[in-house]
Formats: sequence, structure tokens, C-alpha cells
Amino acid sequence: MMTKLLLATHPIFIGIWLGCVLTEALFERALLGQGRDQERILVGPHKRVDLVVEISAFAIVLATGALMLAHAEPSTALHTKIGFGLVAIAANSYCIWIVFRRAQAATHGQWERFAQLDHLQHKVGALVLLGILGALGIGVYLYARV
Repeated sequence: MMTKLLLATHPIFIGIWLGCVLTEALFERALLGQGRDQERILVGPHKRVDLVVEISAFAIVLATGALMLAHAEPSTALHTKIGFGLVAIAANSYCIWIVFRRAQAATHGQWERFAQLDHLQHKVGALVLLGILGALGIGVYLYARV
């Protein structure tokens, strides 16, 4: 019974996490480069989404994945999936730190620092997305084989 609940919960929260990452990309696309006022506006919702949704989503993905691991048959594909997922979680954690530093730079009018952090945040964000998609793709492959 618990395994079925985990098998249902895990992909739901992967979807929430992925949706969150994509929504943030839309925030960024819509507001970056539109002037300093728009960039000041951008940093607020991005921080709130990170705190309220994103951290919770990837923490639940990590927890449900760890709990299911005890019932999983070890394989190269599974270990690769776990690797992609852990890279995505680590990169996302770092990305959140960058988002908060970037918001601080915007608040203090440190626009050169903002630009540096923004560039880094988008690079790390791409790694988050690749990690999620890699783990998700392998997860679909593994689930289809069951």
C-alpha cells in the first residue's frame, strides 16, 4: 500500500517541480531586459515561488524517491536516474541561493552584480531542467518496463 502511494506521489511532485521551473522561466522571459523596475518586480515572485512551491516539491521528490529505493531493483538505469535527480536537486538548491543573492543585488541597485548573478542563475537553471528531464525520461523508461 505504501509503495503504491509513493509511486503516485513521486511523479505528481516531479510534475509540480518541473512546472515550477518552467513557470519561473516564463517570469524571467517576460520581465528580464524590460527595465530596472520590471527586474525589481521579477525578483519578488521568483523568491516566493522558490520558498513556497519549489523547495517543497523537490524535497518531497527526494523523500519519496529515497523511500522507494528500498523496494527498487538495482540497475544501471536506476542509478543513472538517481544521479540525474540528485544533480537536479543540488543544482536547484544552488540556484535558489543565487536567486536570493540576485534579489539582494536588485534591492540595493547593484546592477552589475545583478547581471552576473542572473547569467549564473540561468546556466544553473538549465542544469536543473536537464537533470529533471533526464531523471524523468529514465523513470518513464523504467516504469514502462514493469
